[in-house]
Formats: sequence, C-alpha cells, structure tokens
Amino acid sequence: MSIHNTSGDSISPAELNAARNRISSLILHTPLVPSPAISERAGVAVHLKLECFQRTGSFKARGALSKVSSLTPEQRQAGLICASSGNHGLGVAYASACFRTRCVVVLPEDVNPHKFALLQKLGAELIKFGIASDVRQEKVEELSRKHGYTQVHPFSDPVLIAGQATVGLEVLEDLPDVGEVYVPIGGGGLISGIALAIKTRRPGTRIYGVEPVHSNAMSEALRHRRPVVLPEVRTMADGLAAATTEDLNFSIVHRYVDDVLLVSEDAIRDAMLFLLEKANVLVEPSGAASLAGLFMNTKKMGPSVAILSGGNITLQQLDKHRGLDPSQNTSIGEGRSRPA
Repeated sequence: MSIHNTSGDSISPAELNAARNRISSLILHTPLVPSPAISERAGVAVHLKLECFQRTGSFKARGALSKVSSLTPEQRQAGLICASSGNHGLGVAYASACFRTRCVVVLPEDVNPHKFALLQKLGAELIKFGIASDVRQEKVEELSRKHGYTQVHPFSDPVLIAGQATVGLEVLEDLPDVGEVYVPIGGGGLISGIALAIKTRRPGTRIYGVEPVHSNAMSEALRHRRPVVLPEVRTMADGLAAATTEDLNFSIVHRYVDDVLLVSEDAIRDAMLFLLEKANVLVEPSGAASLAGLFMNTKKMGPSVAILSGGNITLQQLDKHRGLDPSQNTSIGEGRSRPA
C-alpha cells in the first residue's frame, strides 16, 4: 500500500523500513512509559512516548537524518539549509554534524532563545530573517539559488516523513495492542509518518491529531478539502505555529487520521504543568498539546499513547507560560505560507 499526493509522490511501507535502517544507529528508541496519574485523570490507560528525550530534544532529528542520509555525497557537500522556528533546525544541524557538512538555518527574528543557544552549540550558521514562515522560506530559496545549498523541508518531503514514521513503528513494537495515538500537528510531518506507520499495520488503531485552536492549518485544510493559508497564527506552541500544510501531508491525514482535535492555550498550559507535577516530565508547549487533546477527547477508549514531541524549554520559560496571554503572542512557525 502506498500513499500518493497530487504530484505523484508515494511513501511505501518498504521506504519506512529503509528509513529506519538508515537512521537507527543515530537516534534513540525513546521510552514508552505508562503514567498512573495521567491514566487516572483520563479514565483510560495512558502511555507517554517520550520524544522529548530524543537526540536534539525532539522527534525532528528522525526526519532530518532520514533526509540527509538519503542525499548523495555531492548534495551534502554543497551544504544544507532549512527554515525553522527551532526544532527542525536542531534536527538538521545534528544530521549535518553526523555527516560533517555545512548547515545554515534561517530562523525568525523572535526565535526562542533557548533553541537559538542549542543551535549555536551544534555549530549551525544562523540567520534571523523576518517573522512569518513564508518570508523565511523565501530567504532559504534565495540562498539556495545563490550558493547551491540543498534544502531540507520541515514537513513536506516523503523521505523526511519516512523518518518521522519511525516513531509509530516503535509505538507498535512497544505496545502492540495500542488503541489510539495522539499526535501534535504543526505542518503535518509527524502525524503523516505516524499515521502511515500505524494504519498500514494496525488499521483499527485510531489516530488523533491535535492543533492549537488558533493554529489550525490542518483542520482548516480538511474543512476546505485542500491546504489553505491561515491569515494569522497565535499560539505559545512555536513548534506548531504553521500557517499552512502541504498537499502531501493533507492527503495522508485526510486518508488515515480519524479526527483532528483543537485545544486552547489554557489546555496546553494545563497539560504542561500536569506532566511536570504528576509525571516528572518537562516538555515544551508543542509537546504537551497531544496530552491536552487526549484529556479533552470524550471518545477516548485506550490503551492510549500521547506523543510528547519535544522538550526544548527551560524552567524560566515555563514560568513565563504560566501567565502568558495568548492574544499577545503571534508566532508563525515552520509552515510555509502560499497563495490560497
């Protein structure tokens, strides 16, 4: 079984396995742990998939490694470039370090300072340019034309999605009878990979996407039956602040995802604090969104898995989020805007 987008690209189960073989020595098989406290609150058995413990602090290392390891030596030697709000850039920087190649990351001018510092430690060349993701992507394309860099898209690339699918493969190995999986959605790369990995092997498992209510590019794409551009994105979850999705991600989600749930900023904040206080896990807002979706879902049946997609946050930043007014926080993340 293969998934096709409108341009004819496909991602087969064999390609998912090939991606796993390429990257397995460079990533962690992250823990899948039961949480009695969360299970009690949710009313179903809940396991946490701790991608916050992954290399670079998020799942993004998987897709970046899948893409970079698939490139020719000449493509890698030309240098890699990407647009990112932080975590994708960290993944590409880590992959670049593994293959000893140059890495350029174009970041928003209001980039998360913690993620900026982590990128500096990985040796990436950092450029702050604009705020909106379409502006950053235009800068990436300009620099690629000028210097011949190889681009690594944050979510709409079949090879990158195959790398993200390894999260789903691990879930199936560690919890074969999983009933439902909750996945945060930004541009849609992670949920595309997880949906492919799980639905092609265990069709009865329900896949739920979770988006911030004011950063809902995927749910709007499903409503309009095509990708659309949001006029504005407002969320504390910078990793989910995507203005749009793309055809490939939309087609996979439309076919394989059971529902997309919208969660408030308060629900994300509550989930972050609950994870820290009751499960001893510190995650960033993007990583907590999946649990917020699980808590709000009135149809949950379990056994449930919440994908905690990233943990790149400091305690100081967490304190700021406790009192954050989301109406004052406008952020455009790793989704690329385009004409509707």
